Amino acid sequence: MPSRPDRLRTEVAAAAARLIVEEGCDYAQAKRRAVRELLGDGSDTRGAMPDNAEIEHELRRHLQLFAADTHPGLLADLRRTAAEIMARLAQFNPHLVGAVLNGTATEHSDIELQLFTDSAKDVEVYLMDAGIDFDVEGGADEGAPGALERLSFITAPRGERGARSGRHPVGVRLHVFEQDAIRFAPRYKAIPSPEFELHPVAASGRASLAALRQLIDAAR
Repeated sequence: MPSRPDRLRTEVAAAAARLIVEEGCDYAQAKRRAVRELLGDGSDTRGAMPDNAEIEHELRRHLQLFAADTHPGLLADLRRTAAEIMARLAQFNPHLVGAVLNGTATEHSDIELQLFTDSAKDVEVYLMDAGIDFDVEGGADEGAPGALERLSFITAPRGERGARSGRHPVGVRLHVFEQDAIRFAPRYKAIPSPEFELHPVAASGRASLAALRQLIDAAR
């Protein structure tokens, strides 16, 4: 039987998963809010804070329990949209990372791409020439340490035949790295769990366009 601290961490992780799905919180925000909701401000949180693996596990459970009918279609549209964007950005060696790859994406999730190129400015010029209105952010952040810069824009999700799916627009974030950074292992891989069987590509932490297309085909 789980100990009280273990049960409390599970409760916090489940509450955090709900906030991620319903409000689009990131893991850190969701964790803090879940603790406040369950324990109140100023409470002793020692032993109550779940790690990201526990939150991811509860997030998968939440999606399976409450979005089994809608989540596969949403995830398929996001992955197809990612593949289309990656094909257009092929010269910059794009790789998909994050929730769209590992299967925990929600309607609030961005498509997170890592690009490996000698010049971040070349990416900016490409987007400008393509008529894409984008924002430029700083370099390193928690999700992509070592990135030269981050570019973000909004796009329309694509359905199975490439037409717009009718879903709300989705954010795209490009984390631009030097070419040699591809040699380093992905910073984050999906957490193995006997409860959820993941395709090897989804669990890999980073996927090329060819690997993503393999994942899309396997899910049909």
